[in-house]
Amino acid sequence: MLPKVEDLSCACVDVKPTSVDWSEGHGERWTFLECSHCDKCGAIVDSTMGEEKHCQIDLKSTCDGYVSPGEGPMMNYFYSVDGYAADAEDAAKLVDLPVCIVTDPDGSDGLAFTGGGMDLSWEICEAYMILGYLPPVHFADLPAYSSKKLDERAKWVIAGCMRSCEIAARWATDRAKTLRALRASMAAKSAKRSA
Repeated sequence: MLPKVEDLSCACVDVKPTSVDWSEGHGERWTFLECSHCDKCGAIVDSTMGEEKHCQIDLKSTCDGYVSPGEGPMMNYFYSVDGYAADAEDAAKLVDLPVCIVTDPDGSDGLAFTGGGMDLSWEICEAYMILGYLPPVHFADLPAYSSKKLDERAKWVIAGCMRSCEIAARWATDRAKTLRALRASMAAKSAKRSA
């Protein structure tokens, strides 16, 4: 069941991608969590270890089906998830998206794409929302793909993006109000000094 839009955290509304070179430092500077489906039973299994039998990864399982290896991050961007702690259960929730959970050198957790080639704004917004966050406004300009259907999930992602935009607009309005008050206060102090 998808979380309600009104229950999602606004902690990531201002997040923007950070450029990262994933070709260096895996295991030393960064790690990732990713899951895949077992080719025999369909179970969602941690695929971070590479191609293995299901029963070799999950010792409680007797299934001898194979789990495709996790690709890890491919596109050179890191998408921070403020206040989030990496969790294998959350990696499992993202199994059908081209996204993995990454822990960077300073211990911060976030998301990275495991594939690319087109605008993946829908997918990154959905990933944030699945993890309990409103999507970053940076990705709210969702592409209009002719093959994209307006199903319940698409409506949910659009609603999340709209909510992020509303919150960002309110924050901008509040900041402008604070700046106007600051300007008025500074002008009054300046006038007192001149008098």
